[in-house]
Amino acid sequence: MERGILLEKSLKMILELKEEIINSTMIDCGPRLDLVEQCIYISFEHGIGVNTLLTLDMPIQAMVLFRSQFESAVRAYWLLFCATNIQISKLSFGYTFEEQFIKDTFPMLSEMLDMLQKLVLPAKPVINMFAEFKKYHLNQLNSFVHTGKHSFTRDEIGFDENLVMTIMRQSNNLITASSQLILAHTVPDKQKFIHLLIEKYRDCFFMQEDLDPKMKARVENYFT
Repeated sequence: MERGILLEKSLKMILELKEEIINSTMIDCGPRLDLVEQCIYISFEHGIGVNTLLTLDMPIQAMVLFRSQFESAVRAYWLLFCATNIQISKLSFGYTFEEQFIKDTFPMLSEMLDMLQKLVLPAKPVINMFAEFKKYHLNQLNSFVHTGKHSFTRDEIGFDENLVMTIMRQSNNLITASSQLILAHTVPDKQKFIHLLIEKYRDCFFMQEDLDPKMKARVENYFT
């Protein structure tokens, strides 16, 4: 499959998912769930940006945005399950001139994941997926954000086409992982919609069965 075709299918999938959320009735959980929903939409837009940049052959820029997309997905779960009421209120600011200069003191990505992993949640499989993503990819993504060695190396050798397609699909994985959180708070619960969407747009996702066992074993050697 070509990048352009995958982008087209991904955009169609995202639009269908977004419309399902917009047309659903949400449980009224006040500003907390409102912020979660806003965070998910930000993740959507990041995902569209990642897919688009990769299609335009701008992979290094896509990796920087991919890092932001991952954090926005984790942040949505942290907002719902871990953030205090005071932290929620601080995110609902009025954007006055003075407020723009107040330092953001919210937990970093690793801290949010640590907090989420300590909780017993129905969403544990998604949290574990985030933790696995962090284990295998976060150092490299941080390197791209800070113009580290991965930026210089990839600028020279480029990105293998299979890697580009995998990143696009992993970006879509984060979109559905975020969406599952909000669909769990619709009336009725619409989490099953995610499974139907993945089945319908299977080519748009990178699933467990898509992993190359030899490559996985090679990578695991670095963590043992």
